[in-house]
Amino acid sequence: MAFKVTDFKSNLAAQSGSARPSLYKVDINGKNLTSSFRADENILVKATSIPAGNIAPLAVNYAGRAYKWNGFRTYDTWTVTVINDESFSIRNRIMNWMRNLSGQFNGERNAGYGDPLLGTQWFDGDATVTQLSTSGGELQKYKFHYLWPTEIAGIPVDWSSDAIQEYTITWAYDYWRHGSGSSSSDVTPGS
Repeated sequence: MAFKVTDFKSNLAAQSGSARPSLYKVDINGKNLTSSFRADENILVKATSIPAGNIAPLAVNYAGRAYKWNGFRTYDTWTVTVINDESFSIRNRIMNWMRNLSGQFNGERNAGYGDPLLGTQWFDGDATVTQLSTSGGELQKYKFHYLWPTEIAGIPVDWSSDAIQEYTITWAYDYWRHGSGSSSSDVTPGS
């Protein structure tokens, strides 16, 4: 089958170009200022991903054969890569968030952990990945709800390397919502 490159280019131009993996912004917020990324720290999120959409198949056996039915939506963990600054501000904030989740080093917890009657909150948060257009407009938003860090990766140190340090943070969350444009009212549950 023959085609012309000009047809491909004109069709791509008719769709306003193509989305670029390098045009995005990330906003990570805990329940309080001690666990949230500041606006100047969000820019240090070097890489992440738009979440996958999964529906687990349920096998139902009948007459010796397995038939697959649609099951429940499942949500993978989400990972971000962070550029480390010399103050280790993001890393220290995430380690403190994890310490609040798991308790003190000796295993003790605050008596009011997660008790709304005592005015404390569960230590979760939310995050938003926004895909940007080449003109800077917001194309798509993906918001993660009830987010908390599960793992902060190690940082290799090496005398033979002069690269900038970076590390990954893995997050668990309950669900994500998706929407287009800059309006949060466009975000629909679990799309």
